[in-house]
Amino acid sequence: MLDVDEAPEAPGLYAWYVSFRASPHDWKMQPSPQGDQAIDGFLRLLRRYAGYYEPLPISLRGRGSYGAAWEGDLELDTPLRQTDEEADASPAEEDKRLAILMDSLDSQDRRRVLATILEMAAPVFSSPLYIGVAENLRERLRTHRRDFTRAYDWLRDHPEDAAEVRAKGKTFGARAAARNMTMRQLEAWVIDLGDQEDDAVTLKHLRHTAQSAEWLLHRLYAPILGRQ
Repeated sequence: MLDVDEAPEAPGLYAWYVSFRASPHDWKMQPSPQGDQAIDGFLRLLRRYAGYYEPLPISLRGRGSYGAAWEGDLELDTPLRQTDEEADASPAEEDKRLAILMDSLDSQDRRRVLATILEMAAPVFSSPLYIGVAENLRERLRTHRRDFTRAYDWLRDHPEDAAEVRAKGKTFGARAAARNMTMRQLEAWVIDLGDQEDDAVTLKHLRHTAQSAEWLLHRLYAPILGRQ
C-alpha cells in the first residue's frame, strides 16, 4: 500500500493480500526460567495473522412452533482464535487441533522455517482480501490508501468503534484498518488491461469485461473484506 503510486494508470483488475511479517526477534530463542518465551510470542503473532482472515459472524433468525422466535449470531470456530478462557493457557493446554502446529514452534529453526513459508505464501497460496476493478488502477489504489489512512487515524482516537467499522465499514481501507493490518503488510497485485484496447475492444468493452471477471472472481474466491 505504501507504493500504490507505482501502479499503472490503466484500466484493469486488482486484488489486495495481507502478508505475514516476522523478524529474527520473533523466531529466535528467548531463554527464561519458564522455558523459551519465543514460543508464546510467535503463537500470538500467528493468532493475529489468522485473525485478519476471520469471517464476520452470521446473523440467524427463525421461527419455531407457537410463534417462538429464534435469533442469534453464528461464529466460525477457528483453531487459532484466543478466547478469554484460553488467555492464560499454556501451550500444553491448547486445543488438540494445535498439537502439530505447536510441534513446529518448539525450536527457533522450526519457527524460522514456518515464518519463511508464511512470508512466501501471499499471494501465491493465499486467498485475496479484496478484488476490484478500476478504469485507472493507480487512482483507485490511491483511494484505498486514503481510506485506510483516514480510518486508521480515526480508530487510533476512537478504538471503541473498531468492531462497528470492521463489520460495517463502507470501504476496503476502513475495514482493513479495523482489523489492525498495516500498510506495510498490504500488497496489491494488478492485471493491467491497457494493452488490450484496440479497434475491436474499446475502453467500454474492457470495462464491461473486467466487471464480469470481477463478478466471477468474487464468487470463486469470496474475498473476506469484499462487500457481502
